[in-house]
Amino acid sequence: MATDTNTKYQLKFLRDELTDMVFYTYLYRKTSDPELKEDFRKLATTENEHANFWGQELKSTDVNVNKVSYRKIKYFFMKIIRNLIGGSLIINLLEHGEYQSIKKYKEYLDNYTQDDKYRNKVNELIVSEMQHEEIFANKISSSAKNIQKSRDFLYGMSDGLVEVLATLAGLSAIITSHIDIALSGVVVGISGTFSMTLGAYLAQKSESEYKIAMLNRKHIFSKSKGVQKMIDRYSSEATNSALNTALSYITGAVIPILPFIFLSKFIAVILAVILVFVAQGISNSIVALSLNTPILKSGLRAAFLALGAAAVTFTAGEIFHLIFHISLL
Repeated sequence: MATDTNTKYQLKFLRDELTDMVFYTYLYRKTSDPELKEDFRKLATTENEHANFWGQELKSTDVNVNKVSYRKIKYFFMKIIRNLIGGSLIINLLEHGEYQSIKKYKEYLDNYTQDDKYRNKVNELIVSEMQHEEIFANKISSSAKNIQKSRDFLYGMSDGLVEVLATLAGLSAIITSHIDIALSGVVVGISGTFSMTLGAYLAQKSESEYKIAMLNRKHIFSKSKGVQKMIDRYSSEATNSALNTALSYITGAVIPILPFIFLSKFIAVILAVILVFVAQGISNSIVALSLNTPILKSGLRAAFLALGAAAVTFTAGEIFHLIFHISLL
């Protein structure tokens, strides 16, 4: 590997390690969970050691590292993401980041064929990064319930976004008044909320009743306080699921409706499409993050599918308007 290229890689790794160290330190200060707080402290210390390694390697080739700093823009957005998606999902993002670091180090070593001692030291860094990933994988497993709740909320929000936007796009082709279109969207949003909420309630109610029946059968002769607490928790699952579904669907439905309340029809359609495209992209990117699947690909796919649904219903509305001369003033 050429010296200039090697230096370029080392500078990149130094900045990456410094960025991780600063972000883990930030998470250490913001985390209340004692166990996780200690994990972040250890991770920040380890990343500092990694940064020192790359710094020393660069100094040995007369590279001035005094002005090399962490990636401030990345750090800024990581903090925003952490505040937006919460502590549970940020663990998924960190686990994904550690995996990417391992891949970068591995690719770097595959192209490096010189000093064996140096290769062994980089291999030690890879092992350390793998341990980091394992820590996050364990945390993901322990917080699976919170992650699933967040994921369900985003799925419900996505339903509200797509369904209401598609309806508004179709109606905008045959209804002149933007206020009437907005009111129609409100009606669709209300009916969709009740439909989704009822479905979520009944589905969860059946599952909860089954779990309660299994508990009662298992503890038919005696019920401890712990068993009764589990039964009480299962009994409340359906209501909680219904409320979560209602709130998520309404959140999604409001976004495309708002432009039609304040703006003329055509401007409202354009703005609603843009808002839904962005919101759908972000929400599905977060879902992809929780599943450790490609984030950008998932977000763009969901965003364009939402636009496709709107385009289909708008076309259908135009057909009714042009062929059957249906138009509501």
